[in-house]
Amino acid sequence: MPDTDKPAAPPYEVVLQDYDRHGQIWSLDVTTGVLTPGSGRCHGFVHLTDASQRGDLAVAAALYADGTGSGTLWLQYGPRRWDCSRVAVRQASEEDGHRLFTVFATGGPELELRYPAPDPGPSDPAHGWIDTVADDFFLWAAERLGDDGGTSRHTLTEHFGGGFLPA
Repeated sequence: MPDTDKPAAPPYEVVLQDYDRHGQIWSLDVTTGVLTPGSGRCHGFVHLTDASQRGDLAVAAALYADGTGSGTLWLQYGPRRWDCSRVAVRQASEEDGHRLFTVFATGGPELELRYPAPDPGPSDPAHGWIDTVADDFFLWAAERLGDDGGTSRHTLTEHFGGGFLPA
C-alpha cells in the first residue's frame, strides 16, 4: 500500500531573484507557489505582493524559465501558472490610481489582479519611465510579454533558461 503522506514526486523548484530586493534569492515550489530561501543561478524574477494593506498573506508572482533548454517561459501567481506562449497579458491604469493586471487565455480572463500603483515618493524630476517600471513587477512583466513581435519573450526565455548570477 503506498504511503499517502509523502508526495508521489518531489516538488519542482526554480531559483529566482527577488525583483524588489536585490541580493535576495528564493526557491519557488512551482506546484504550491511557496518560497523558501534559495541559492545558485537564477532563472527569473519573483515579486511578493504587498498583502499587508489588505491583511492577506503575501503571494509570490514570478516570471521564469524552467531551466536550460526548456524553451518555456512561465508566469506564476501563487500556485497558478501559465505558459506565456499560450496567454496574453494586459496592464491598465485606472482613474482612481489603481492598476489592473489581467492574464487572458482562450476562454477569457484567468486572473484579474487590481492593486494600488506603487508610490513614487516625493516629487523627483529625475524619476522617469524606467523608474516606474522598476517599481512595478506587473507593469514590467506586461511590457515584456506584450511585445507584439515576441522578441522580448524570446530573449527572456533564452536568458532565464541559461540562468544568470544574482545581482
